[in-house]
Amino acid sequence: MGNTVKRIVAIVLAAVLVVGPVAFFVIRSAEDKVTDDMLSRAGRFAIPSDWKLTDETVRPERFMCISTNPCPSLSRRWDTGKELTDDDIKAVFSGLGFEMKSEGPCRRQSNVIGSSPICILSGSDGEFEYSFNVFSPAPGAPQRVALAAEQAP
Repeated sequence: MGNTVKRIVAIVLAAVLVVGPVAFFVIRSAEDKVTDDMLSRAGRFAIPSDWKLTDETVRPERFMCISTNPCPSLSRRWDTGKELTDDDIKAVFSGLGFEMKSEGPCRRQSNVIGSSPICILSGSDGEFEYSFNVFSPAPGAPQRVALAAEQAP
């Protein structure tokens, strides 16, 4: 009976050694596809080439997402180098195929001192939710923008 137990243990070990890595690569491939899809969709935002990317954080899709931040998710920030017009902002969304909505115009309030968010636009393509924020560090100063994307619930 000792040889039978050894054979069973050997077969189970061999199965784990073969199935484990295969399962890992299948799961990882599926996760990478979701992350790549998110990045591709975020690439539809028509960010002008003269905006300077100052920060980017990509949290890839994971089977177990142990964090307060969702995965997959994306955060990008740019320094625009100028004050943006309504047309500048509309141009960023021109090829999306869905609407980005704002609760008001993208204008700095005259009574605000210091850095201020001047508008927050949001939208969804059904798979991912997007937030586009425009910040004004000071009156007349070049504005900064932030794009965030995360999987829709």
